[in-house]
Amino acid sequence: MKKYYYSMPSWRLVAVIVALLACACPASAQYLRTSYFMENSQYRMQLNPALAPTKGFVHLPGIGHVNASVRSNSLGLEDLIDVIKNKDDADYFASDSFMSNLKDKNFALSNAGTDLLSVGWWHNDRSFWSINFSVKTDGDLNVNRNLFSFMRDMRGMESNDYTNYERDLGKQELNVNAYGEIGLGYTHRFNDRISAGVRVKGLLGVGNAHLEVNKAVIKTNLQGVAPDIDWSMAGPDELLAAKGTASVEVDAVLESSMKGLEYERTSRGYIDELEFEAKNMGISGFGAGIDIGVSGRVAGGLSLSAALVDLGFIKWSKSATKVAHANAEDLNFDSENPGDVLRFADVVGNGKALNMDMMRLYIDEDGTKSRTTNLIPSMVLGADYTFTGDKLSLGVLYTNYFAHVRNEGELTMSINYKPSNFVGLTASYSPILCGGQSVGFALKLGPLFMGTDYMFFGKNTKCCNALFGLSIPLSARR
Repeated sequence: MKKYYYSMPSWRLVAVIVALLACACPASAQYLRTSYFMENSQYRMQLNPALAPTKGFVHLPGIGHVNASVRSNSLGLEDLIDVIKNKDDADYFASDSFMSNLKDKNFALSNAGTDLLSVGWWHNDRSFWSINFSVKTDGDLNVNRNLFSFMRDMRGMESNDYTNYERDLGKQELNVNAYGEIGLGYTHRFNDRISAGVRVKGLLGVGNAHLEVNKAVIKTNLQGVAPDIDWSMAGPDELLAAKGTASVEVDAVLESSMKGLEYERTSRGYIDELEFEAKNMGISGFGAGIDIGVSGRVAGGLSLSAALVDLGFIKWSKSATKVAHANAEDLNFDSENPGDVLRFADVVGNGKALNMDMMRLYIDEDGTKSRTTNLIPSMVLGADYTFTGDKLSLGVLYTNYFAHVRNEGELTMSINYKPSNFVGLTASYSPILCGGQSVGFALKLGPLFMGTDYMFFGKNTKCCNALFGLSIPLSARR
């Protein structure tokens, strides 16, 4: 049973909420592509620090900048939530429509972030400075189709010959990262055409977890078993009739670094549940990062830009780190041993995508040490053409998000209209991800900004994100 205690300072509570959001949402980068070509938006600096806004700004906690994003190559939002929740009574995998949506390898990526405080200002006509204190999370997930096929097998939804059954579940991976960021940014305009920017960041690690299942194979040589047996509901007579042997072969590792996170263990010694005591939470690691970018108008109304963002690392302390490895020695079953078939039924009939009984993860008491993880970087390439009057422009933006489970590229095309310095409108289309069914928009109305790259169309939406911000204008327009 998970336990949470929330007697803590407010900044820690914010960090916990954001960290849990990444865990609860199916695991995109910390930016909004649609805002990139909006000249009067400060949020495009998240993609390229060379793109300073026309005015300074102040972001206050909770309202200055809040963003969240989730996307998958195969599953809808509700499906992903069911997978992550791992409820033992969940029946989502019993749906034929769920299985038909699956690919051999199924990916999901998620992000959430907010500014606790952010300030940007023009020092002079050539220099723009910014300072931010933000809380961010990111996560990604890779699940093999065979995992869900196996779960259906064990519920008796498919006929199987258990005298010679073998199912390879394939590789699975889950990553979650939560950290605070203190950033100092500087943009320099060399002339009216060319600018460059850099942001250096100090990182405060809140928590990190990495689960990797390299191998999971189930084999049986059992007689007297019905081909459509439901191992989760099998009665004593069915189990006593099973004769022979079975085995589960697992190679997995779990690494976590988070103060306040404890592992509950079964009587056999393997990890069964996670217990989190927020009163023990604290900074678990330190790191650094950098964003760099350039932008220039090359001819007439044509501008080109490029950036690398979130290059960095966090080193997690030994005291906050735990490492666990799979030990499948007690996952060999023989009907000659009393209770073995019942144990086998309990393991394979678990009904959870994250089956801790099957992984048999034991904490390595002697092998724990500090560990270093990298941020998830992104490459950004942009081109836009501004028409006479500077009110209308067309833009093309390519981004590559180098997540742990895959590199994910996206091409975003946008039309941008700025009828005045008070109002900005953008509509976008992204053809690569989400089956090419993604449209976005952004609106800037004075200090208010809202936008999305992937509009939410209901619970089966594969990609959705949103950014909301309310800023306080600072200094005169440049």
